[in-house]
Parts: sequence; structure tokens; C-alpha cells
Amino acid sequence: MASSSGERGETAREAREEREETSNLMTRRARARTLAVDAVAFGLMFSLGTWLEVAEPNQKYIQQEMLWRYSYPHKENTVPTVVVPIISFLIPLACMLAVPRSWNPHVRKERAIGGLTVSVGLTWVVTCAMKNIIGNIRPDFVARCWPDGNIVWASAGVPKCSGANDDVQQGRRSFPSGHTSMSFSGLFYCSLYLAAWFRVGREERKFRRWEAVWKLIVVLGPTLLAMFVGLTRIRDYWHHWEDVLVGATLGTTFAYVSWVYKKPYVRPSGFGFNENYTPLGRSAEDFSLVD
Repeated sequence: MASSSGERGETAREAREEREETSNLMTRRARARTLAVDAVAFGLMFSLGTWLEVAEPNQKYIQQEMLWRYSYPHKENTVPTVVVPIISFLIPLACMLAVPRSWNPHVRKERAIGGLTVSVGLTWVVTCAMKNIIGNIRPDFVARCWPDGNIVWASAGVPKCSGANDDVQQGRRSFPSGHTSMSFSGLFYCSLYLAAWFRVGREERKFRRWEAVWKLIVVLGPTLLAMFVGLTRIRDYWHHWEDVLVGATLGTTFAYVSWVYKKPYVRPSGFGFNENYTPLGRSAEDFSLVD
């Protein structure tokens, strides 16, 4: 009798191990498939954004009596355009990869990185599309259009520019600020990731107040950097204040929506972690947001 009971127990254990092995294999395949879909989606958004970046913007009618608003000097960027991808994507990505997973296993890096690509990709596409559709005038447009100071009009509201065409067309892409929206899309998302990793707002009594303070400073660091980028756009006369405000709103909104939609901060329901998640979408039913 004892032998029969032992055999049944061994058979049950082997069956359980086989089910677990099959489940793990399916999970790895699902993760690889969904991560690939995320990567392809990001590539498509990147391609669309690149095309929109070089497309000609709307040739907006310019009222002559409003030229004072566009007569600021043309200055170099404090934050060069080539630096924006580093700030908005590579720095948050490096931060996510550098954070030890063992310090907070509830934060799932795969989901977090997928959400970052969604946030940055969508922000770039929407920002470039808005720039082209609206064709708003930059504060330094006069210096771009008539660098020699000789103001000439082809017709009422249509300037006859003597400046380089690329500079002139760039002068019609003021709204919203791309530097600002891209910076917030990546850096605010990074702040959300750090807040989840540090468990900001969920401190236990054993933590001292100063520990919560320095963690909050670290969490807000990326967002403060994004704010700095936005302020330089106004100081450099590349954007009006409303361009920067809307850019910050766009980037922050897409970052938050991507974070909530991907749900990188999860807890297990039942036994163990099930890391399946749908590409560009909701997490598996085995996960729920941390309370």
C-alpha cells in the first residue's frame, strides 16, 4: 500500500514538473514573439516619424502686423537636435537596464522597455504630424526668412524669403515643441519607472524620512531634466511658451498612458510569475496592478 502511494506521489510530481516545463517554454516563446512585435511596431513608428520630419509643413498665412512676434534673433540650440534621441530614449533605456532586477522583482523590465518604445514612438509621430498640419511660425522666423534684413512679400501674407529653404521651412514648425515632447515622453516615463522601483509612496515604517526624500529627488531627476530642455527652447527663441507647454503635455500624457497600458509594475496572482503580455497592450490576466 505504501509503495503504491509513493508511486502515485512520484507520478503526480513528474506530471507537475512536466506541466511547469511546458508552461515555461510557452512563456518564453510568447515573450519572444511579443517583444518582436513591439520592436517592429517601434520601427514602423520611427519610419513614419522620419518621413513626417522631412515633409513640408503647412504654409501658414502671416499677418504683417504680427511680425514683432517672429522677430527674435536666430540662436544655436542649447540642446542640439542630435542629443534629443539620447535624452529621450537611450538614457531611460540605460537606466532600466542598469537597475538590478533583484532589488524589486515586481517591476518587469520587458514590459517597461516595451512601454518606453510606445511612448517615444507615438510622441514623435504625433508631434511631427501636428507640426506639419499647423505650420506655426517660430519666434526667429524673420531672421530665417530675411537674414539680410530686407523684408519682401510675394503677396499679402506670403513672404518672399531670401534665406535657405531648409531654415525657412524649419521656421514653420514651431507648434508643438519636439525637443520638449520627446524629452518628457522618455524622461517622465523614466521617472515612473524609478518611482515603481523605489516604491515611492509605499515606504515601510522602518525607512527614515531622509531616505524617502533622496529617493524622491532621484525619481524627479529625469523629469527636471525634461523641464530644463523645454525652458531652453523658449530661451533660445526656437519656440513660444505655448509650444513648450503643449509639448510637455503631449510627452507626459503618452508616457503615462504607455506605463498604465503596459503595466510594468505587477504582482503575481496565484503561483509564480506569468510573464506573458500582449504586444502594445494589456497584461495577461494573471497579473494585476500593485495596490
